Amino acid sequence: MTTGIVYDDIYLEHDIGTHVESHERLIAIMDFLKEKKLLEDPSYRIIKPRKATLDQIRYVHRERIIKEIQEICELSAKTQRLQYIDDGDTIASPKTYEASLFSVGGNLQAADEIINGNIKNAFALVRPPGHHSNSHRFAGFCIFNNIAITAEYLFREKGIKKVVIIDWDCHHGNGTQDIFYQGSKSDSGELVMFNSHQYGYFYPGTGNFDEIGKGKGAGKIINYPMPAGSADDVIPIYLKEIIIPICEEFKPEFILISAGFDTHWTDQLTNMNWTYQAPAEYLQKIKTIAQKYADERILITLEGGYQLDKQARAVYNCLRVLNNEDNNLIKEELRTSGQKLLDYYNNRLIPALKDKLSSYWNCF
Repeated sequence: MTTGIVYDDIYLEHDIGTHVESHERLIAIMDFLKEKKLLEDPSYRIIKPRKATLDQIRYVHRERIIKEIQEICELSAKTQRLQYIDDGDTIASPKTYEASLFSVGGNLQAADEIINGNIKNAFALVRPPGHHSNSHRFAGFCIFNNIAITAEYLFREKGIKKVVIIDWDCHHGNGTQDIFYQGSKSDSGELVMFNSHQYGYFYPGTGNFDEIGKGKGAGKIINYPMPAGSADDVIPIYLKEIIIPICEEFKPEFILISAGFDTHWTDQLTNMNWTYQAPAEYLQKIKTIAQKYADERILITLEGGYQLDKQARAVYNCLRVLNNEDNNLIKEELRTSGQKLLDYYNNRLIPALKDKLSSYWNCF
């Protein structure tokens, strides 16, 4: 069985000029995959996206902002000028609305292909990204929240009862957290979200360890705030002490990943210390959970990552892991966090997080 790669040139038509979240991100990834002849390998298959319906967008977004982005894009087409929203941080062009529907739809198509057994897992190389947008607001370069809509789609249309979202973008997935803070929107499904992100005077300023959800979402929002300088060696701590025990108890049926690659030590928007093999090594451990409980079902969707060549290598590595080719990773010299940071994780953050979650999970 093959690994799916969602891609279409429609994603390049969300053309926002020289912005850091430009179409050049996807061009660089696809060029690198072609250079490595990965797209010629029959173990991988390009999945063409479909357009999400407005009813599916409404699973998590209010009607007002759907209409707003339609009107903004119409204005952009009429004036032939880019339009700035979210205090100028997020930009729309004439084709942004259409690309956004296909961005969501690419994830939904991949979910269908996985559930129907046509592919074993997938990576959705889509844009615009989504994890900063909540039900009522666009933010952080994001339009529709791809991962949140996909989770609700799995609950409402595919009969999936338990979903885990893992967000490893360097910026906290605040939009996704907002959407699911009080549990899934549908009564037919249950969701747990794990966030790991840079924290401390850093956009969007949310995601502290004590943000754990409310109501039916209580204990199901788990944040791992990383101080600047954290490297690959903090990931196994999170996995061993928090993610794996909770997943052993929760037993997810499907795993969704918001994959940002802006944790790389060269990324100019962030201050992390990860290598470009770090996300793939993270994914290796997530795969063991998926194999045990979720019939190997993993769908990754692209979020941030702004050092083009490093992002391309990191995506390539993740695709190799999805296809059980763990020995084919491109690696750079390992980087470390230093003892002071490791002591913070082991002696402060993990104990505090376990204490906060102990009322909701037997594993603590």
